[in-house]
Amino acid sequence: MNIFNEGVLDLLANAGVAIPYFFCLTLYNQNKSVFAYALPFLMLYTFRALGMLLTTFITLPASTMLAMSSCFGVIGSLFILGAGNPIMGIFGGVLLGLASSWIWPYYLTVRSRGQMDKEFKFNRMHGLSVLLTLIILLIVQLIATKTQFLNLSFILLAFLFFAAMVGGMQITHRLTFYQGLEKKPKFHVNSLFSLIVLASLVMLVFIIRYTRLKEVSNTFDLLISMAAIVLFFFLAYYQLDIHRKLFPLSMAAVNRGVVMNYVMLYAIFDSTIRFGFNSLMLVYTIYLVGFQVGPFLNKRHRNLRYPLLLLGLVLALFNPTYFIGLFLCAVFVGADNRILNDELYANTNIDTERAFLIKYQLSSVGNVSQQLVYMTTIYFISYFMKIDALGFFNNNINGGPTIGVLYGVHIFITAVVFVCAAITFYFVRKREQKRTITTL
Repeated sequence: MNIFNEGVLDLLANAGVAIPYFFCLTLYNQNKSVFAYALPFLMLYTFRALGMLLTTFITLPASTMLAMSSCFGVIGSLFILGAGNPIMGIFGGVLLGLASSWIWPYYLTVRSRGQMDKEFKFNRMHGLSVLLTLIILLIVQLIATKTQFLNLSFILLAFLFFAAMVGGMQITHRLTFYQGLEKKPKFHVNSLFSLIVLASLVMLVFIIRYTRLKEVSNTFDLLISMAAIVLFFFLAYYQLDIHRKLFPLSMAAVNRGVVMNYVMLYAIFDSTIRFGFNSLMLVYTIYLVGFQVGPFLNKRHRNLRYPLLLLGLVLALFNPTYFIGLFLCAVFVGADNRILNDELYANTNIDTERAFLIKYQLSSVGNVSQQLVYMTTIYFISYFMKIDALGFFNNNINGGPTIGVLYGVHIFITAVVFVCAAITFYFVRKREQKRTITTL
């Protein structure tokens, strides 16, 4: 049973972003006529995107935060069973969003500590338990979708998060490093102003996501998006200290978030609308395969990861090579992810206990910034061309954008990501060349 719990933890840590998201999206799609059922999805989306930024104010040990993220997952899943009540739906979505955002980086921190101290190893039996859990999850989801009884999925999700919580406690109990650490909650506010800005940004991102589901005026869209960008830059300004300590690694982490959002969010909407089919599973599969292939690139061709990314973005501009381009972007994320993990963990300017957390905090900055650029572009075009903004996300909307407008937006968004990647490549290569000369 111990092996099963630890295997479930590994599965939820790796797929914790996708599974609750898919469940909440399915819940909304089955109950579109009742807006209360959109609230869990909206809250999950918002707090999943911004949850890592919140960890800049929390100084609890990774072991405690890992248990807390699983606990949030249990409570959030149970709350969504009553999603017909807006209050329960909101709380459920918030807790599941935080669980999705936190479980992987904190699990990675604990697991890396265990592997470094040779006190934890993921073995074949763990892998079998992951496979078994995945099969159960797919069967239950299939039954729940066919019978329209989606509560079954959230009951299973609550059970899995509980098993993950037990598995996390089992692992941290075996690790000497976490024995005797201060367990009292610590909520450290680096700046009250930045906390207020974060809270405001949370609400604005929530509203931006809301406008994708409901018809609102173009003026409202535009004002909210611009306010979100201003607040986001204020928040980024108050996080400049860590950027100075880690530059250009910090820039590489931000770029990682930009590229991930481009592939996993923007490209799904873009390809679904322009190509006329639901590309969610295709893009997700491309990302998973590319992410797994990426680390193999580092063995002999580590320096090619950024040229490969830039080539992928160019290929993504053309419809026949669109998905090949996304695959190359995913390969870059997989390759660069391993390098960032190694270099941040070895960096003397930060505490190793927070190395992975800082990576994901910076990636969240890139993730949110790319999303805000995308949404603001859409709202500007909708405002000045008198186009219904919902048409960028739904083919069935009258008065939506033409294919030419959609392709123009695609060129612009891809160009923004390309420029970000090229600037990051310049500084990262400069650092690597300097380090090579020093070694010689």
